[in-house]
Amino acid sequence: MAKFFRRYNSTIYGNYRKAYLIDGLITGIAMSVVLFVRDWLANTAMSQPENFITEITMAVGIFWFSYQYRKQLPDQKVMLKELMLLGLGIGVVSSVVFGLWTWLYCGTINPEMVDFYNQQRISVMEPADTSAEAKAAIELVKRYTAGDWAFIGGFRSAVMSVIITFFSAIIFRTEKSPVADRKKNNK
Repeated sequence: MAKFFRRYNSTIYGNYRKAYLIDGLITGIAMSVVLFVRDWLANTAMSQPENFITEITMAVGIFWFSYQYRKQLPDQKVMLKELMLLGLGIGVVSSVVFGLWTWLYCGTINPEMVDFYNQQRISVMEPADTSAEAKAAIELVKRYTAGDWAFIGGFRSAVMSVIITFFSAIIFRTEKSPVADRKKNNK
């Protein structure tokens, strides 16, 4: 089985942990501001906290900070693994910040958004379905709280960050890892 998998030697050139904490915080704040401004300026709010606008904001953050991270490294050497770790860190930190902001926003600043999001979710459910399961699902959605919407928004953002990170890492990597010599590892 080992013949099918290549083992790579890799070197981490920078401090990606510090970078993803700071950059993730900045990206999460940007996503939170987008949510606030979007719901404040729009005549009709979006049907859920997380949508394509917050995903674009996250994508811009991950791409921008990956590029900036690469620029600061010596000889701009960065591998796919390091960029994946950086992007996933930014995505997770920004999703947590966004989820916490959604919880604060829907729970304290604008509590009627919880009812609005609940009604929007119910409106996209199958209206002709009168089965007991459909009625139970509708009753469940009616009981969603600010914490539920915060979890939904944060979780969906974290999932999207995986996809965004993959493309960012492929675009900005500058160095491929050399294949490790198996004979040296076995001795």
